[in-house]
Amino acid sequence: MGGMTFLTSIAISSLFYLSVFVFLAGFIYRVSLYYSTPQPLKIPQTPQPVNVGGVVFRMAGDVLFFRSLSKGTTLLFFAGWIFHITLLVTGIRHLRYFLPMVPDVVVWFSHVAIFIGFVLLLSLVVLLIRRIVDKKVVFVSSLSDYFVLLLLICIVFTGLLMRYAPFRPDIVGIKGLMLELVNPVTAFSLLTLHPPHAPANYMFAIHIILVFILLIYFPFSKLMHMGGYFFSPTRYMVNNPRTKRYVNPWDKEPGNLTVSGEGGQNNG
Repeated sequence: MGGMTFLTSIAISSLFYLSVFVFLAGFIYRVSLYYSTPQPLKIPQTPQPVNVGGVVFRMAGDVLFFRSLSKGTTLLFFAGWIFHITLLVTGIRHLRYFLPMVPDVVVWFSHVAIFIGFVLLLSLVVLLIRRIVDKKVVFVSSLSDYFVLLLLICIVFTGLLMRYAPFRPDIVGIKGLMLELVNPVTAFSLLTLHPPHAPANYMFAIHIILVFILLIYFPFSKLMHMGGYFFSPTRYMVNNPRTKRYVNPWDKEPGNLTVSGEGGQNNG
């Protein structure tokens, strides 16, 4: 293993474990905060269903069909929906690098990978242009919003470049690298400076390092809406305040409440 290849292998392997650890630990920590945060008020987004089944059905519509986005602009709805669907398909397709036996559905997605990739890139560019051109969106946008979009665009763009001959890496070598990295034993080999071999391809190195940056940044960004949505009280609360009393989690139980003046003599 050459010197430069050795350093690349060390860097990629180390960043892989670091990014996965930060992503999982950060994601679990943020979700635990969402779960443990008390909700003092009954604040469902009306008209909200009056039973649990209706709430589940409504949330499924938001997650699968972006029902809430349909109330905004047509451009936002279609660009957002297409982005999320193509990103999901791209993620499923990339499972072929982490599984010894590739399922047929993953193989099928490989046949439309280039088309899905370009559609994903186009949707990201549209969302970025919208943030730059639409004055209302610019007003509520922060630097982190542009950073995430640009980072995703760079990841998708470098991934598409690797489909073409000048930038094409050794696919078999990449799969071998990923299979070794997902093996927990490989983490200990880093301690002895024997990392799994990474293909000597600078475009692959740029692509995967950008992915690691995204994983590390994910738990600290607005991308956490992926998990936070399910803990939003306006979404999961049942609209039944007239039929069932809602108790503030940090209030005393109703039977323990003391009415002022009944517990002793007023000294005023």
